[in-house]
Amino acid sequence: METQAMATGWANARLVDIGGRRLAFREAGHGHPTVVLEMGLGAAGNSFDRIALRIAEFTRVVWYDHAGLGRSDPAPRPRTITDLAADLQTLLHTAQIPPPYVLVGHSLGGLTVRHYQHLYPADVAALVLIDAAHERQRMRLLAALPPEAPDEPPGVAQYRQAFGAHWADPMANDEGIDNIANSAIMQHCDPLGDLPLVVVSRGLAQTPAGLPADLVVRREQAWRRMQCDLAALSSRSVHMIAQRSGHLMHQEQPDMVVDGIQQVLKLVRKHEDQAPNAGSAGSA
Repeated sequence: METQAMATGWANARLVDIGGRRLAFREAGHGHPTVVLEMGLGAAGNSFDRIALRIAEFTRVVWYDHAGLGRSDPAPRPRTITDLAADLQTLLHTAQIPPPYVLVGHSLGGLTVRHYQHLYPADVAALVLIDAAHERQRMRLLAALPPEAPDEPPGVAQYRQAFGAHWADPMANDEGIDNIANSAIMQHCDPLGDLPLVVVSRGLAQTPAGLPADLVVRREQAWRRMQCDLAALSSRSVHMIAQRSGHLMHQEQPDMVVDGIQQVLKLVRKHEDQAPNAGSAGSA
């Protein structure tokens, strides 16, 4: 029955007032803790529909539209991951979806869920990062290029521009996200201690148009090092490589992402079962 309801699409999404504007979200499944899906830059909630159906088979799952995307009302711009985290926290509280949460973040969503955990640590049971952004990725990806030259190939110049003025302009992306401010915000986020963490990284290289093959290799090496940095944030982490996927692995290789979510759920549930007061809630 839950699956049948989901099949009707986002026309049946709930609209929640978070303070003068509304966010559209969907939920499905039953179980504890709740898995919350956080999208990448410019992606509406329906980008997670396929994987949400899978997650709903073994626990409760929530996913939503960012402000100004899908059925959600727009918000003032520019925006940062602090705004995204505040929207999500208000949505979950107003919709009466209690913590703890397993937060799953794709791309930019990886920064958002890490920042959310920094702001509301008691509400987060675990994190899953899906080819997640890194706070130093602009600097490191540009460092993989040779020094700028007047006669450099057009593809290199275009790539440099993408991570230069274009990257730094909040109005150049679909959500008005300030990437420079986000990187500064993340400097204040601490490592995750022993919080359960799964990092799922792409196995197939991204190949920007016109970028020479040797620079594609250097770019992917820099990306892989950043993914390893993310896995090192927790002493209880698992790093998985989706060998058949590019950046959109939740669509291209969903089985691996689902497996990563199930792994952290097992860790969280095992920890709860072993807690001294497990099972005593509600006792006199």
